[in-house]
Amino acid sequence: MYFTTNHLVFSLAVFFSGLLCSNCRKDTLVEQVQPANMYLDFERSVEPFQHMPSRPVDPDAKNNGCLNPVAWNQFYDFNVCIASTCEVSDYAIERSDKYARNGDASVRFFLKPTPLAKWPLGEASHRAELGPRYNAPLNRYPLVGQERWYGMSVLFPEDFVFAPSNLESDLRFSIAQWQHGSEGSPIFALEVYGDQIAVARHKGESTSSQWIEPQFIGQIQRGKWLDLVVQIKWSKQDGSIRVWVDGEKKYDHSNIQTVYSNLDNGGGWKLGIYYWRWLEKQNVIRSLDNGIDHREIFIDEVREYLGADGLPVVTPGRSF
Repeated sequence: MYFTTNHLVFSLAVFFSGLLCSNCRKDTLVEQVQPANMYLDFERSVEPFQHMPSRPVDPDAKNNGCLNPVAWNQFYDFNVCIASTCEVSDYAIERSDKYARNGDASVRFFLKPTPLAKWPLGEASHRAELGPRYNAPLNRYPLVGQERWYGMSVLFPEDFVFAPSNLESDLRFSIAQWQHGSEGSPIFALEVYGDQIAVARHKGESTSSQWIEPQFIGQIQRGKWLDLVVQIKWSKQDGSIRVWVDGEKKYDHSNIQTVYSNLDNGGGWKLGIYYWRWLEKQNVIRSLDNGIDHREIFIDEVREYLGADGLPVVTPGRSF
C-alpha cells in the first residue's frame, strides 16, 4: 500500500479539521453554560450609571433618612439610609481597584454609625446596600415555586475590627439579605457575627416572624476573599436553602419555609452593609467603645440566575 501526494494532502486535511472541530466542540461546551440573569460588572467604568445626589443636613427631620434610589446599572439600585443629621459622605458605594476577586475592580461598601452628638429625631444611619431594580429583567421578588441561584465574593480588609464574642450578636450586621418588599425582617440573610459568617432565618408571617437560631458557616480571614453561593427554592412549605463557602457545601436544609405564609413572593436579593443594630444608640456606644467607628467591605463576582443547575453559572471566578 502506498500514498500519493493527494492522499497525504487529504489525510492532513482530515487530521487538522478534526483538531479544529475538537476545538469547536470545546467552545460549544463552554457556551452551553447559561449566562447570569442579573449581575454587577465592576470592570466597566460606566458603572455606576448614576451617582447618589447630595442632601442637605436637617436636624429637625423625623424620617428614616433613606435617600431616593438611583441606578447602579440596569439590574441594581442604590439603597442608602443615612441619618438626616449627617452628611451623605458618611457612607460609600463605589467601584474600587484596591481589591478584586476577578478582573481589576470590585465594589466598596462603607458606612459610619451616627455620631452621638448628632443623634436624629428620626432613624439613625443603618444602610449602604445595592438592591434589585423594580424594572430589572428578572422579577426582583421571586415567585412561589421558583428556584434561584446567587453568587458573590466578599472581602473584609486587613484593618477590619471584629466585634468581641460577648457582643457579636448585639453588633452583628448583614452582608446579604433576601427582603420581601414589605414590613418585617428578611426571611433569609447572611450575617457577620464577630469573625464568623452565619445563616440567619425567620419563619411564620412577615409582620410577626419567628427568629431561627443562626448557623455559622464560615470564618472570616481579613484580606482574603470568601466565595459564597446560595441556592433557594422559594416555597411556603417545601422550600430549600443550600449554601457553598469556597466551593464546599456548608448549609443544606430542605422542606423548610422560604416564603412568609401571608405573602405570595420570596425575597429580593440585597447586598452590602445593613446595620440595623446601629438604629439603637446603645449599640453605637458599644461599637465605639470597642474600636468600631465604621464598617467597610468589598464585594465582587455578583450574579443571580433563575432555574435549575445554576451552580456553574454563579460560582465566583468564572468569566462571563
